[in-house]
Order: sequence, then C-alpha cells, then structure tokens
Amino acid sequence: MRIASVLILCISCLLIPASKRADASKKQLSLQFTSLQEDEKASYLDALEKEVILHLNMARTDPEKYARQYILPRTCYFTGNIYHDPRNPQFENGYRTREGLTAVRECVNAMKRVSPAGVLFPSERISIVAQSHASYMSRTGKTGHRGPDGSKPGTRLRQFGNWRITGENISYGFNTAIEIVASLLVDDGVPNRKHRSIILDPEFSIVGVAIEPHPVYDYVCVINFAGV
Repeated sequence: MRIASVLILCISCLLIPASKRADASKKQLSLQFTSLQEDEKASYLDALEKEVILHLNMARTDPEKYARQYILPRTCYFTGNIYHDPRNPQFENGYRTREGLTAVRECVNAMKRVSPAGVLFPSERISIVAQSHASYMSRTGKTGHRGPDGSKPGTRLRQFGNWRITGENISYGFNTAIEIVASLLVDDGVPNRKHRSIILDPEFSIVGVAIEPHPVYDYVCVINFAGV
C-alpha cells in the first residue's frame, strides 16, 4: 500500500449588490485563468503548477462551491481510514489517512462558513523561493519548512520583497492539482487546520508554486504565499 502524506509545515462597497460583486469576482477569476494559460511571462510555471494556482483560486473565491465539487465527493471513497479514489490511478491501493471521513466532512462544513477571498496572483520572485526549497528537498529527500541553512519560509521570502505577511504549504506524494489542493484543505491529521487557513486567508494576494520529484514521497509541491 502506498502511503501519501501531506506535511506542511477589505472593505466591500455595500452599495453594490452581492450578486454583482460575486459576478465581478467570477469574471476576474475567469480572466486570470485565461491569462495564466496564455501569458508567456508565466513561463516559469509549468502546466501543473499553473493548475495548482487555479485550484487555489477556485477554493478562495467560492469556498462553498469548491467544497461541494471537489471535497464532498471524497466521502464516497473511504474504507475505514483508507482513501481510494478510482478516478485517480496514482494510488491503485489507496492511501491511509489519520482521520478518515471525519476530516473531510469537517472541511466541507468549514468551507460553507468561510467568506470568499480575492484571487492569488502568481509571482516569479515568490516562485523562485518555492523552487529553491522544492529542489533542496528533491535532492536530499528531506521534508519540512527549514532550508539547508536552517532558514524559515518567512526569511527566504523576505529576501525577495518586503512582505507584510508570508506563509508556506508543502504537499508530498501527489501529482495532480486537485489532490494537492484538496488534501491541503482537508488537512488530515493537523488539529489547527493551518494549511487550510493559509489557503483561504484573505490577507494573502501573491503566490508562487514549484513541484519537483521526491526520492521518498515521489512528488513534493511547495506553495509560498505573501501579502503586501
């Protein structure tokens, strides 16, 4: 059985009807989807890294819908604490979770109560930080948020900008955007659901992503967040 793990370490104008604000947000997200796929300036991101950003933004801009479409269906694929999604051939025998259905249901309920947040815009500078840490773990087989010099994510990120707030999520073992983002949102085995709160935090506005092979977990995805 393959074991996969996930480690991690505004004011709205009230004169505008909520429906119009939602439509505007969806239009902005749609435009960003198109620009991400077509913008040659985003060549520092590969197709999977771009897709991760798109899923992050879908979850942020409409958390209830994302939970309904991508998190809730996971409840159909548990045997005890083993998650086996036949739609994902990556894990033929499934993988063991710590909390099973409990974490998935809690995530769905929590995302129903979360207010939408703005989209995350990709940054080459932030992606360089993510790439450096992903490459380090790819070479060494290590895990965690500490760099080879013992540095923390915030220290690495502030070398490339004077960010007011920073964050980092790391996923191990997954090679699809849906699994990377959904597993971080469910945050199985993490009592404070810190990875979910980072993804949905409206204070973040900038993101960088890097995905590399990992000698122990097959894949590692580093997602760095920043806010100005």
